[in-house]
Amino acid sequence: MHSPDLLRVTTEELEHARVIRPAGEVELNTARVLRHELDTARNEAATTLLDLSDVTFMDSTGLQLLLEASRRSAESEWIFLMVRPSEPVRRLIELSRTEDLLTLVDAPPAPILG
Repeated sequence: MHSPDLLRVTTEELEHARVIRPAGEVELNTARVLRHELDTARNEAATTLLDLSDVTFMDSTGLQLLLEASRRSAESEWIFLMVRPSEPVRRLIELSRTEDLLTLVDAPPAPILG
C-alpha cells in the first residue's frame, strides 16, 4: 500500500526558473507525483531545475522518469536540468550507465538572496 509520506515534492518559482525538489522515495508507487510536476513545468515551458539532493531511494521507475524528461527536453525547447543528485540517485545512474543520457549538472543552483 502506498504511503503519501514516502515522497514529498515541493516547487519554487524563481525569477527565471522553476525548482522542483522531491524528498523521499521515487519509486513505482510515488513517481506519478513527480511526473505530474515535471509534466506541468514542461507544458508551461518553464525552465526547470530538478533538485535531487533529498531523494533517499530511486528505483527503475524513477530512473525512467528522469530519462524521459531529459529526452523530452532534448527534443523540444523545454530547458530541463537535474542538479545535486543524492548518493542513491548517483549510484543508480552509475550502475545503469545512463549518465550520458541525462541532463545532469553537478553544480548546485545559485543561492537565493532575499
